[in-house]
Amino acid sequence: MQEPSPTSRSSFLFLVKPHLKEAKDLLQDSFRRRDFVIISGNCRCHYHGRASSSLGWGERATIVKGDGSVQVHRPVGYEPVNWQPPRCMLSVSLEDSLLCIRAQRPKPRETLEIAYDDLMFVTSCKPVDRADFVLYVSEEQMRDALVSRPSMLEDGLEVIDFERKVDPGFIDFYGKDAQGRVVVVELKRKSAGKDAVLQLKRYVDAVNETVGVAVRGIVAAPGLRSGAQGTLAALGLEYKKLTPRACAQLLQKRKIKKISEFFEQS
Repeated sequence: MQEPSPTSRSSFLFLVKPHLKEAKDLLQDSFRRRDFVIISGNCRCHYHGRASSSLGWGERATIVKGDGSVQVHRPVGYEPVNWQPPRCMLSVSLEDSLLCIRAQRPKPRETLEIAYDDLMFVTSCKPVDRADFVLYVSEEQMRDALVSRPSMLEDGLEVIDFERKVDPGFIDFYGKDAQGRVVVVELKRKSAGKDAVLQLKRYVDAVNETVGVAVRGIVAAPGLRSGAQGTLAALGLEYKKLTPRACAQLLQKRKIKKISEFFEQS
């Protein structure tokens, strides 16, 4: 094994093929500072907690973030093979000629142990990232968000059906409001124009012929293009603001909630 070649540039540290003792010293300081750390080398993993798992030796990359989260990645695939969520207590030690990293959580009680017998490199830094994250979604995903929580558009709104077939096409959202009135919603990912309003009018007329009662028509979009507001008013239709960002945030929360519910039941 060649001598390690550390490079320091501001808060950036990099060790190439370091001895385990030198890597341990660097990691202890990095964990204390809550640095962003990447460790690459030959390792094995053991997890004990809600369940238990064991992963044999292989060359992998471990990412430790400043929030205390840990991910172990194999050479292929985008998902980690082992991971721990934020707020872990991190420790590093030398045991039986192995570099051992432990990520522990007290509640629920669980521990991920990663043991390295050989290292390719260790890097530690404090990256700065203050950019806003904007997740773009499709109209289909906006529909999924609205179906899962109709109240994001209007309190008391309930879903009856979606993608309902009528003569002019398919209705994005078909439901009823707090007063029991039938509601037809036309969703647009971008600002809606006159064409969207006229399409909604055709849907409303088709549903009117079927149910025989007054039907509310709503265009749900981030905004309205020039002339659309006047057309809405002339046709007795409504506009409510619904953004792709709000829908994306809801879909992400639903995903996280499902994961947490799974672990609570495990």
